[in-house]
Amino acid sequence: IKAMGGMSLSVADELAQMQIPPPSWVIPDLLPVGLTILGGPKKLGKSYMVMQFCRDIVNNGGRVFDFAGEDTHALHKQRQEHVGLAASANYQYVAGREDLFSTPKDFFHAISELLSIQHFDAVFIDTMIRAVKPQGSTIYKQDEYAYYVNELDPWAKLAAKHQTAILMVTHSVKGANNIYSDPLDHIHGTAAITATADWVLVMQRALDGSGAKLTSDGKMGAAQTYQLTKTNGIYFEIAGTEKEALIKGKSTQNK
Repeated sequence: IKAMGGMSLSVADELAQMQIPPPSWVIPDLLPVGLTILGGPKKLGKSYMVMQFCRDIVNNGGRVFDFAGEDTHALHKQRQEHVGLAASANYQYVAGREDLFSTPKDFFHAISELLSIQHFDAVFIDTMIRAVKPQGSTIYKQDEYAYYVNELDPWAKLAAKHQTAILMVTHSVKGANNIYSDPLDHIHGTAAITATADWVLVMQRALDGSGAKLTSDGKMGAAQTYQLTKTNGIYFEIAGTEKEALIKGKSTQNK
């Protein structure tokens, strides 16, 4: 069907006959091809979670680019050692805010150029604020929804174009645990982010202060909650789903 301006439209019966592979996952149920937002409170270990994702991808033969904007080289080396990320040419990173990433426009251009030269299974950006324009500098000062859609949509399209996973780290709303029961509401710009991003990950402290959990949700599948346990008193690792933990706890009680 030809629409106005020569635009080509598809119809449902054509779609039904198309051979389209299912959505791809770089890390099953945690990191899909597309744009993912990882949110959580300060000092809970979001950067360490990113490092664990990097480790798992590299260990499975994948290639990763990691913008560790909050790290010095010394701190980044320490994080690598803590999570067991071995030296590998398949792991490339930038520590700190270098010239190529000094402005959001330069940042997008640099990542776009990088992906056009070589394929990465995943690109991690820690943190999102480095890659988007300040809201007060845009025409969307009073419209948070329009702001996040406008800023994140190019990144979602870039991920789709190069069939890679782009994950951006951001902070959760201050005191979110005491305000919102829905984990997705913990992130600034939630409505726009869930509309634009393909997947959302939210880290939360347990209400009793005994641990933490990670909730995953989005367009790619059903929501899932994971229990997090502290390793060496330094960072949180995924210990299994919340459902598995409840079954295990009940089994132990029965014994």
